[in-house]
Amino acid sequence: MATVRKNQRDLSKTEQQAFVAAVNALHGTSVAPPAYRAFVQVHADAMSMSGMGWHVHTMGRGMPGTNFLTWHRHFLLEFEHRLQQVDPAVSLPYWDWIADPSIPAFLDKPSLLTSWSVTRSWDPSWLATSAELDLVMANKTYSRFQRKLETGPHNDMHNAVGGTMDSSSSPADPLFWLHHANIDRLWVSWQQTHASKPKGSTVLQPPPLFGVKVSSQLDIAVLGYRYA
Repeated sequence: MATVRKNQRDLSKTEQQAFVAAVNALHGTSVAPPAYRAFVQVHADAMSMSGMGWHVHTMGRGMPGTNFLTWHRHFLLEFEHRLQQVDPAVSLPYWDWIADPSIPAFLDKPSLLTSWSVTRSWDPSWLATSAELDLVMANKTYSRFQRKLETGPHNDMHNAVGGTMDSSSSPADPLFWLHHANIDRLWVSWQQTHASKPKGSTVLQPPPLFGVKVSSQLDIAVLGYRYA
């Protein structure tokens, strides 16, 4: 049965608590690998000089994030599978920041932020507007859609949350997973009406979390999940 990723506003109190509990269970030095810190580190590495060749993020002119969407799709799936080792009922929720332009309350408790060593400087004026997102979704080629989504609404959300989310260690803030699930959901929506896709022979880096071909990340039905 496919994993169902729900809108965070539709989670029950029990589902909210289960997600937080599973996240917390991956913290600590005694946790079996991959622990939470491993996911944070690989993302930080992807934004370092040593990770430039992975092409995960657009780091300036001449350094496009050609693997941005596929790399993050696999990244989310690996993290979701790790959460499900803790609690098989848990899935990644998504945060539709257009419809709900406020930080989800269940992930905004000061005690949680302290326990996660997460900082924020929330400024919703950074958020993309519905009209701006519509312009991104109207792009007809995959490469242009990906670039505009990454450098526009995606980056805007990281800037809006600020603090930890506005750093290479952004996955340390659990909001990262909800944000990127929404980015992935937008790509799924775009895929439904556009045939353009990335070159499939590229192998995403680095192992052991990665090491799969881009072509293996294009169909979420095959990957075993869907969005509600």
